[in-house]
Amino acid sequence: MSVQSKKLLSLLSLCALGTALSPMAANAAGFYIQEQSVTGLGSAFSGSATNLHDPSTVYFNPAGMTKLSGTQTQLSTHLLIPSSSLTDNGSTGVSAANTGDGGNPYSPTPVPNGFVTHQINDQLWAGIGITAPFGLANDYGDGWFGRFDSTKTELAVIDVQPSLAFKINDMISIAGGINIQHSDAELKSATGVTGGGLTEGTSTLEGDDWSFGYTLGAQIKPLKTTTIGLSYHSAISHELEGRVKSEGTTLNDFDVAGTADLDLPDIATLGISHDLNDKLTLMGQATWFGWNNFQDITAITNENINTAAGFTRTPGQAVSTTVQNYQSTWAFAVGAEYDYSDKWAFRGGMQFDETPTTNEYRTSRTPDGDRTWLSGGATYSLNDNIDVDMAATYIWIEDGTIDVTRNAGISSTNVKAKTEGNVGIVSLGLTYKF
Repeated sequence: MSVQSKKLLSLLSLCALGTALSPMAANAAGFYIQEQSVTGLGSAFSGSATNLHDPSTVYFNPAGMTKLSGTQTQLSTHLLIPSSSLTDNGSTGVSAANTGDGGNPYSPTPVPNGFVTHQINDQLWAGIGITAPFGLANDYGDGWFGRFDSTKTELAVIDVQPSLAFKINDMISIAGGINIQHSDAELKSATGVTGGGLTEGTSTLEGDDWSFGYTLGAQIKPLKTTTIGLSYHSAISHELEGRVKSEGTTLNDFDVAGTADLDLPDIATLGISHDLNDKLTLMGQATWFGWNNFQDITAITNENINTAAGFTRTPGQAVSTTVQNYQSTWAFAVGAEYDYSDKWAFRGGMQFDETPTTNEYRTSRTPDGDRTWLSGGATYSLNDNIDVDMAATYIWIEDGTIDVTRNAGISSTNVKAKTEGNVGIVSLGLTYKF
């Protein structure tokens, strides 16, 4: 193996380790994490299908690799700073003890990603990306009014995407990639059993899985100054294998092997970029998310359950089902990029991102609302080989409501809450051109 290849492998291994160790905080609608490019973030992802001139194009539209010369590698990190609050809106069936509001369940979270691209010849490019496109981490603690809905959620999806791009001619480039994904989840909530009063315990679903999908991309230049980009990420279904547990109630405790499906959406993007002149580029983009794939979280037991409280299940039966009923959504973004000098480029943008959650089924695991993004960023070229990218974003999240029934048939609890939230993001990336 060459020294150059060893360096590239070391960089990607470092990125993979950092991504795998980071808890995730979703900062697009649902639990999708758009933050896979610093330059893309700087324009609110208004040009991610058409106007990424660095290796992060591997994730958003691998056809964009045909704009990159030689071998390039990129490492980035995005510090996500979510803030959320839930206010009790008349919950019923909750015991008088331990009824706090859960505070801000999120912590500042770094999300790294890395890419390598290589120009094989004048028509063929290869690349690979390591990203975390889906994830969620929140912790309300055990003592809050919505604990029968959730207390802790951790979901991390790591994606490795080797890709090839082919330049047909000066007008058309096409590309495809394979998505190799590992998912890991842990979902906790309070549970209860009656018998001389309510005894509370903890319900836990945990598991992981490997699964596969694909990515397709194309870029078309009908005019020298105009680029149209199209990309498609396939839906990927994970069957999480792990444990389903109920602990702390004594009468209703069990710990069995189980499974649960995690159905991730397919994503289709259409974008257009136009160079008004040698310095200014305008960008617009529409992205469709097939969130209707994600309908419920159902835990299936692989073993017999027979508790003292009379809860029985045989292998293949559902232990619990939480309806999500996510709806397919759109995100729309506009932005601009300005090449100020040979050293500096500036960009900015806005995005409107619909939530897939609905008032009827929204939960405290994803207390989501429609999102409005405002972003700015810059690239500084240190020299011919090194670019430094920086970006910042503020996201306003529309207020919403939660109104769900949990612990039905044992000690039914109606969790009602008003949700409020916002997100700040700061990002930094380094691109090295060999």
